[in-house]
Amino acid sequence: MKAMQFLTGGGTMGARIQAWDWSASPLGSPERWPQDLRTVLRTVLHSKFPTFLVWGPELITFYNDAALLLRGARPEALGRPLPHTWGEVWDIVGPVLEQAFRGEATYLQDGPVDIVQRKSYPERTWWTASFSPIPDEAGTVNGVLIILQETTERVLTEQRLRLLADLSTRLRSIPDARSVMATAAEMLGQHLRASRVGYAELSETGEAFTVERDWTEGSTPTFAGQHQVSAFGPLVESELKAGRTVRIDDVARDPLTREPSIVAEFIDAGNRAIIIAPLIREGRLVASLYVHQVESRHWRDDEVVLVQEVAERTWTSVLRARAETALRDSEERFRQFAKHSSTVLWILNLETRRLEYLSPAYETIWGEPVEIALSDLDHWIGTLHPEDRERAGTAIERASRGEEDTHEYHITRPDGGVRWIRDTFFPIRDEQGRVRWAGGIAQDLTQHDGSKVYVVDSNEASRRELCLLLQRSGYEVTTFGSAKSFLEVAPVLVPGCVVLDIRGHAAGELTIPKELKARRSGLPVIVIGEARGNVAVGVQAMKAGAADFLDVPYQSEQLLDALASAQAMIREKAERDQASERVKALLAAMPPRERNVLDGLLAGGTNKTIARDLEISPRTVEAYRARIMERLGAQSLPELVQIAVAAGLQAKASDRNG
Repeated sequence: MKAMQFLTGGGTMGARIQAWDWSASPLGSPERWPQDLRTVLRTVLHSKFPTFLVWGPELITFYNDAALLLRGARPEALGRPLPHTWGEVWDIVGPVLEQAFRGEATYLQDGPVDIVQRKSYPERTWWTASFSPIPDEAGTVNGVLIILQETTERVLTEQRLRLLADLSTRLRSIPDARSVMATAAEMLGQHLRASRVGYAELSETGEAFTVERDWTEGSTPTFAGQHQVSAFGPLVESELKAGRTVRIDDVARDPLTREPSIVAEFIDAGNRAIIIAPLIREGRLVASLYVHQVESRHWRDDEVVLVQEVAERTWTSVLRARAETALRDSEERFRQFAKHSSTVLWILNLETRRLEYLSPAYETIWGEPVEIALSDLDHWIGTLHPEDRERAGTAIERASRGEEDTHEYHITRPDGGVRWIRDTFFPIRDEQGRVRWAGGIAQDLTQHDGSKVYVVDSNEASRRELCLLLQRSGYEVTTFGSAKSFLEVAPVLVPGCVVLDIRGHAAGELTIPKELKARRSGLPVIVIGEARGNVAVGVQAMKAGAADFLDVPYQSEQLLDALASAQAMIREKAERDQASERVKALLAAMPPRERNVLDGLLAGGTNKTIARDLEISPRTVEAYRARIMERLGAQSLPELVQIAVAAGLQAKASDRNG
């Protein structure tokens, strides 16, 4: 026992080593162990990090209490060769360990390790490990010290953000709705290593759902087809229609699927564990994204959140793809869509080099009347940033050769504002198949994508960290080191969200939200600060005009959720502005007599009084009134008045006497 005194205070593993029968070990009894081994082993046993010690040519293994959780339910590794106890990772660890025995210190970063029994379920974890050689006085390496640090949370976060960024990029370029569904399902399924993933759409009655395309890992059959919602039980149906994500680790044990017939339905369909993220629009369940596993599985919280985020992005991309497909189906459908679209649709005559058509959204996005651009193609090209003009010309030339092209460029509005545009060019052929026109769909990304974020933070390190997080989430980020540098350019910035860190006084504290609030700017501000339990700090930020306040420390998901909410505010404002601009354009184009009748209606006149003022018949006034309501899309007189007033039209004084 005297030989074991160096193990005193070594915890559980120290006690195990003392009780271990070393007679059959190549190391022999502990009193014969070299002093180097004893010294390093004492350090290992007292370390708070999971630590392994590999000794001798046989690679005999020692480890401390902190490593017990990492071992999980594996057979005892103490005193055994490392390859026998880490067979599943030996292909990775072996070469690095060999390098360490040659005297070269090295490390493995973010290596995956499956742990069986650290929790109540198997889990995949990630670790970074350093391998340090232990030489004796002669320089011979007899052992290697392995110190591990778990990086699971960081790796999972990076994987999730990378997937969302890649997904947004890929879905943005897919024109077909079914391909959008299939791509989203495949990317999510491979990321989660699931059995099956699919996107389902509900019927108008809500009683059935249809899966057009899904993804499976190979052995699991497809779930494509039509299914009854009630087949999976009233409890699951109720949860989905209430907008709550269904998360079941094992249908045989979950209260939502406790009925034997329901359990059988799920298992027969290959759904032992499931996540179903519902999509509710206007209070109705319209679609869902599901993830199936043929065996029971513990779903992590971050996996559930990821499925919900992918569901939203898939829904948005499906709608976009269907809209674009509808545009290509026929010219009439193209024009009907163009009339109400927030994107700019255009047709260019390749022979005359004149624009023959521009949709009304041009006035909202470019900030000038349609007629100016229709009069001269060179004027439209002149609105592009100088560096983007050559590519625009090349895209038009490709369309004239019968090729499609998509590129992005920046424009400068007459008011000095800058907009980021994605334009899709495509050829339009005449009856003989010749390319006579080029068509295009120009989308204002600054207004509808909501991906622009302005980070204001005086601390370079935290500014860089915020920028990396947001870029991996698919945002376009511009950073500022002070409030002054941001406010100098704020008037010409494209719509986006501002993330303001007020922990550094140089960031200007609450000057930015106060100033933007005073300017009525469309740049919602999310403030990051240290309240430390002081509610007044957050209250001050909100009173200053902040859209949200995040107390440090905060989770990255909280920031992303706050950005999503702020983006919704930007989109709502853009939609209101677009509707107002459209009405203003219609009012400007209204014939004088119709405008006179509208002025009379706004002044509270009746058909008779308006007819008297304008010296026309009441029946004629009634006909004008019907045309005005049709032109402005009003169903009633109060709605007509509301539309006109919202567009800034005011009633003119009128003499009703006599």
